[in-house]
Amino acid sequence: MTPEQRLDRVEYILVRLAKSGRDARSEFRQKINILIHEHTRNEQAWRTESHAINEQLKELATAQVELTKSQKLTDRALRAFINSLRKGGNGIHSS
Repeated sequence: MTPEQRLDRVEYILVRLAKSGRDARSEFRQKINILIHEHTRNEQAWRTESHAINEQLKELATAQVELTKSQKLTDRALRAFINSLRKGGNGIHSS
């Protein structure tokens, strides 16, 4: 093999290595961009879901407060009814 053929061969190999490296970097960049896109999409979905959960928790807290008030009213009414029975109210005489 002549020195010129050797030089051509080395040049050919270097060009192939450079193209291969460029292709690998391009593929790597593309995969990183996909990961960034997916991360951003998931983060947005998480924020939306988190907001919805917070709204549901607020609604649950409000319902719990209303239930507590209703329970107090029911307890008072039940106590009043039991006391009226003890006092002979509603036509029933206690012994």
